Amino acid sequence: MTKFALTEKYILLMTRFAEGEISAPQFESSYLEMFKGEACELPDGIYSVLNNLFLDVDAYCAEADLRDEEELDDDQLLASAKNTLEQLTS
Repeated sequence: MTKFALTEKYILLMTRFAEGEISAPQFESSYLEMFKGEACELPDGIYSVLNNLFLDVDAYCAEADLRDEEELDDDQLLASAKNTLEQLTS
């Protein structure tokens, strides 16, 4: 299986988020479900990139009044997703 085949669903989800088609909370929910339910064993390099995004998604808090300084807001989550997207597509 090629790198693209392994990451295509993630790339599509991140692209939808980066282009404003889905909100940060929608991205959070979809990414967590996708990553936790991954059926394939991912190569270490790909897993590492996707896991780093997972850690950021896990640190995301949609509610500004509940968010502490260690949690990410919408813009920080978007920046992380865009960074991961660049790593996977370059």
